[in-house]
Amino acid sequence: MSPSSHRRAVGLLVAALTCLILLDASGKWLGAAGMPVAASTWSRYAGHLLVALAIFLPLHGLAVLRTAYPGRQLLRGALMVLVTMLYFAALVRMPLAQATAVFFITPIMTTVFATVFLGERPGWATWAAVACRFAGVLIVVRPGADLPTDGVLLALAAAACNGAYQTLTRAQAQADSPQVQVAYAGLVGAAIMTAAAPWWWSPGWWAAPALTALDWAVFAATGVLGAAGHLLLAGAYRIAEASRIAPWGYLQMLLSVAIGWLVFGDVPDAFELLGMAIIAASPQIARLPQLRR
Repeated sequence: MSPSSHRRAVGLLVAALTCLILLDASGKWLGAAGMPVAASTWSRYAGHLLVALAIFLPLHGLAVLRTAYPGRQLLRGALMVLVTMLYFAALVRMPLAQATAVFFITPIMTTVFATVFLGERPGWATWAAVACRFAGVLIVVRPGADLPTDGVLLALAAAACNGAYQTLTRAQAQADSPQVQVAYAGLVGAAIMTAAAPWWWSPGWWAAPALTALDWAVFAATGVLGAAGHLLLAGAYRIAEASRIAPWGYLQMLLSVAIGWLVFGDVPDAFELLGMAIIAASPQIARLPQLRR
């Protein structure tokens, strides 16, 4: 791969990670403003679907909605909805950087699931990286860290669902194109949240006087950020192998610390920063799967 192609792939990856961290920050912002988590989740997938269709339908027509395994795509979409709802709920309770650190356990779950269900056999270096990352998470959530237990458990549950989602995505990668995968993520998510509206819809939630024009702008942006993050990731991986650009994934941790401080005024303590540094460094031991939502 030429240096220019590598720079382009890294640029797309950094842009994708920025979109995904801004998506997380949006979920936290909306939760703090009093927006129901389910409403934010609905906006995230409805907007994702609109963006994906606007881009893919003119290029591919209805072929973008044809999948070899609709059952798998339905399960992928359902897992993705669970990831978003659990993680947005965790962000209501936890600082952004610390929640991101806990959520970074996703590659550990993906490695375990791929070993059990896909028959993959990771080498010792991968398991060493898994142990390193797990140690970093333990430092972040150590006793005395003053992190809410329910928030940590929600983030761990979101990471487990995300690991299952990524494992299924890898199993489906040979059957469907990235465009189909991105389109179905929005389609299934929007369909599930719309069908579930009678259970999560609270009369008058949209008329809460505390909601400002900025809150509604953030609400509308969630779907755009989610779709953009997935599209940019797909573009980065089309240009370069994951192992070539994986080391740049540590920027996601740095971005979470920076945005958490600038937007929410949250500053991790020294031990939490140490744990985050260990988590960010673990892919250098072995190329673990990249984080996606």
